[in-house]
Amino acid sequence: KDVSEQQETGYTYPPAASFQDYDRSYKYDIDGEGEAPMVAAAAATASSRTPTTTTTILTFATGHDKFARLQLLSTHTLYDLVATLCKYTPVGYEGNEGPDDHLWHLNYRGHEYQSRSDYVSPSPIRANKTKLERLSLERGSLFMLTYDYRTTSTYQMTLLESRDANDEDDLSSFPRNQLKYGIPATYQKYQPHTNCSYNLLDAQYSYLNDWIFHNATNVAANIFQAGRKKNYGFMDNKFTMMYLPTKPDNLANWLECFNRAASTKPAGVEQEGYTHYTWQSIVPLPRCNLTQQLMKKYKSNEKHGFCDAPIVEDHASYPGPLAVDLQKIFPKIAALAGLRKDKRVPKGWISFNRRKDTGTGDQQYELVISKGNARESRKTKAPKGLAFEGENQHESVEEPLFQISNGIEIRGLHDLFCVVEGLLRTL
Repeated sequence: KDVSEQQETGYTYPPAASFQDYDRSYKYDIDGEGEAPMVAAAAATASSRTPTTTTTILTFATGHDKFARLQLLSTHTLYDLVATLCKYTPVGYEGNEGPDDHLWHLNYRGHEYQSRSDYVSPSPIRANKTKLERLSLERGSLFMLTYDYRTTSTYQMTLLESRDANDEDDLSSFPRNQLKYGIPATYQKYQPHTNCSYNLLDAQYSYLNDWIFHNATNVAANIFQAGRKKNYGFMDNKFTMMYLPTKPDNLANWLECFNRAASTKPAGVEQEGYTHYTWQSIVPLPRCNLTQQLMKKYKSNEKHGFCDAPIVEDHASYPGPLAVDLQKIFPKIAALAGLRKDKRVPKGWISFNRRKDTGTGDQQYELVISKGNARESRKTKAPKGLAFEGENQHESVEEPLFQISNGIEIRGLHDLFCVVEGLLRTL
């Protein structure tokens, strides 16, 4: 019967799957009330051949919410995975929709797992009948959710890690969102001697400080070079993107590039009191490393307030700078940026994400300090010469040096650098 149906429909079942994975197929159970006898028998036979294994805890990350760490048991289904994604991350219209509000399918290794048993589709595999333990998951396994066929939103989930459950795990608490805390026991917040009574970086780079911590509710800030890519920093607050395509000559000028970019007003704000566009690209070009090639690529099509490419002078040339050497104040961060050598601190970058929880109004953040090479980003059809070039390039291939969610209070740029410097001193 299986062979004849494959010949009739042209559908080939996944080789490693059992009938339990798709016994809600519309060919056998249109109303979802129960399986046909032959399918039930096949499922029972397949189940009897499946060895009993220890329950495994699976941890997933999501592409649209860097704070989420979704944890499920291997006995949960793909439907449970989508339901957990909807519960703890923004999905659908205004981020408030659930697994039963729209049709959807989950793609894994080329197979589509459908949301509902009564929906006639090319794929008979059902998410609510497919347990995670049946999928031979491994670290890096990727799921792509296509949600609501009218608006067709897509969401990516990646398996970060798996481990066997132990006696200390409360299995009744799963599925859950378990934010990751990675603060070393020897960590102490760094307190630099700046000879001033205020937070040095917050004042010296006030535009950047406000841009990251005060002006928007959802911010991603990546500082320093992503592996070997020509990407020395990228920031996004869902309205403005800032991308640094060349390396400044010192830490003060590095921050000044983003500080000047953050001070660039979008078109319409100062004249009419509202923005003319729904998006702004800013590519700061440091004077210390300016070339004709950079000028041609980023300045030739510049349109102020929409596509900006400001030339940034040395930090010392702007009003109010203190005569301090940031590379001496933050030596470990300077080593991370590749501006000095350190036996313990490798070259890498900082990724800081901040958002406001729409339910509680609380501030949430994730801090990741990475090293080594960055993952290859997907090709984009965006026009050249815009900040889009720096998007999705700061994902590390290797395990991060540190990854922390909400375990340390960070109120501003100075706090951020003191926390990072303190963490790097534990290496």
